[in-house]
Amino acid sequence: MNRLFFALLIASIHPSPAKVGEWRPIRDDQGSSLMVRFEGIRDDRYLLRRQNDGRLFEVAPGLLPDGDRERFRAEARELSTELAKLAQTVGKPLFAGTPFEVRDAREIAKALGLPVESKTRHSTSWRLYARPDYKLFGTRPYSVALYADEQGHPTNLSAVFANKGDFGSTAGMGADHFEGGSEATIKSLAEAMENDERAIEKAISSALGEAETQRYGEGKSRRTVRRWDWNGHSLLLSSEENEYVSLSIVPLELAESGGKTGKVADMDLKKRLASDVKREKNGDVYLSQIPMVNQGPKGYCVPATFERAMRTMGIDADMYLLAMIGETSIGGGTSVGKLLENVRSQVYRKGRRPKDERTKKLRIRDVQKYIDDGIPVIWAMRSLDEYNQIANNNTKRRRNVTDWNAWATTIAEENEALIETERVESNHHICMIVGYNEATQEFAVSDSWGPSYERRWVPVAVADWASQGGIFMILP
Repeated sequence: MNRLFFALLIASIHPSPAKVGEWRPIRDDQGSSLMVRFEGIRDDRYLLRRQNDGRLFEVAPGLLPDGDRERFRAEARELSTELAKLAQTVGKPLFAGTPFEVRDAREIAKALGLPVESKTRHSTSWRLYARPDYKLFGTRPYSVALYADEQGHPTNLSAVFANKGDFGSTAGMGADHFEGGSEATIKSLAEAMENDERAIEKAISSALGEAETQRYGEGKSRRTVRRWDWNGHSLLLSSEENEYVSLSIVPLELAESGGKTGKVADMDLKKRLASDVKREKNGDVYLSQIPMVNQGPKGYCVPATFERAMRTMGIDADMYLLAMIGETSIGGGTSVGKLLENVRSQVYRKGRRPKDERTKKLRIRDVQKYIDDGIPVIWAMRSLDEYNQIANNNTKRRRNVTDWNAWATTIAEENEALIETERVESNHHICMIVGYNEATQEFAVSDSWGPSYERRWVPVAVADWASQGGIFMILP
């Protein structure tokens, strides 16, 4: 084997330890060997993984000895056969024969028909709330979400099937979810979950054989999953009683670690948060890189908002798992106290600090110090019609403002009557305060309802009128 080949071994793509599958030796002319495993083809080059450190590298077939070249050629043909079988099993061309760590997540999103949910400098996500005729692994997922890292490589594909939030929901999307409810019962949900779990397990086992069982996750979200490994991926099927059936596809490395992720160093996190604060000439100060999560047609504002805040602070989170530990009821409605209690331990475990405060009268000074440091403020409020009309209208009108002093006077006068009216105790909601303008006395507010609700502007007096008096932060 020539020196160029060994140079390619050193120029690895990305670390990803793998301990399953069939490892084979590659030998050079002096008899030295390296244990590798075939994991696909990219640009007419073989993708191989080294056993000693788990690194993935690529090599041109012409650089391999004849015997190794023929062997990998045969494995490539076998991989092609497996791909065709998996495509039939999945129902969509999800897999491409190369591991997540070197794939472009946009290819997967396109193959699955997933629209972009969020795009920041640090991550991208896609999410689809599927119609009844959309199928994966032989049954309907209610939500399909794909997450990618800074380089655009997939980190997790999560399909949630029958679950207590989406199943039987009659709610609308966004602010309309307050008008709906749920037709689900414990019995009907249990039956739907059992059917979905059976269909998914049968479909995957028909292609990949029987699953192994392991514990996966951290803290209160730790659970038992059934696991199948294939070509650098792990497929993890989870069914939590009266909660959800989900299938996650993650890099093998993550499954091998039991779902445990690393901690982002405080110094690195603080630098990133500070760089994400945007300051405009008109006095607007806001957080520009908060990931969006669309809670969908259900009352998951609390877990969806907490997922966004946790991901901003470098902590992996999922709203369906948070709904479980927050004891969210069928259709929605989360115990904020219970969720806070259980989230605290996870936050501490990652080196972060939770903090909650009561505010008798909500003012800019209550949130300014956090926003200036790049920290979003989780806010308990009442999402009333009057509030939403002002937020929508003011956000549109702001685009044409040239005199910001006049704007401040206008919005203060417009809302004098509203803030004197009695507070209606309905439409209880959790969202984020992600910005402020001290001169115009406005907050930038972000709801977990999709990209169009990323940032809406409301007068501070109107926000105080809608407030329930509680804010919560996750600090470095």
